Amino acid sequence: MKKITAMFVFFTAGFCLYAQTLTWDIKFLKGKEQESVPISRQIRMETGETFLINITPEEDCFCYVVFYDSERKISILRDAPLMGGIEIDIGPFKLEDPAGTETFYVIMSLERQKNLESLIQTFKDSPNSRQNANNLYREVVNLQNAASSLGEPAGAFIASGGTTRGSEIYTTRFTDKAMYVRAITIRH
Repeated sequence: MKKITAMFVFFTAGFCLYAQTLTWDIKFLKGKEQESVPISRQIRMETGETFLINITPEEDCFCYVVFYDSERKISILRDAPLMGGIEIDIGPFKLEDPAGTETFYVIMSLERQKNLESLIQTFKDSPNSRQNANNLYREVVNLQNAASSLGEPAGAFIASGGTTRGSEIYTTRFTDKAMYVRAITIRH
């Protein structure tokens, strides 16, 4: 009887852990033609080019997008829940001078990130405070380190069609974890 109870608890816990994962897709589309670009490496673009980021979660979740620009300034682009199956666009954006490296941190989580939300609100209340910006940036990096230390599975490219001109559309799917922090780096 004890073995049966232990097996039941083990399988129930395993099922609950499996059921509490997030699956979501992300696309990076650049230029007027919205050319699809893989996000697995640094993206090369020219100053003046435009782009947008498209996100589609399969489950209801929380989405935070923090932008760290080439002048080391932070902007909050999104900090709100997302409904499963609803596609959203972040952007379009135009790369502006000064040239350098721009980084978008896309944080997707099944659970609300209360500390991050608190730091975002503090930053919004006083956006010119360097300390508030530094605290927010440190929290994003801490979340990224925590997500990576959990053994982040690699994003998988999925077939998502093509354009009328025959070019492929790169969609990256993330699955099997409850939280992700995906950095998208653009060099211009």
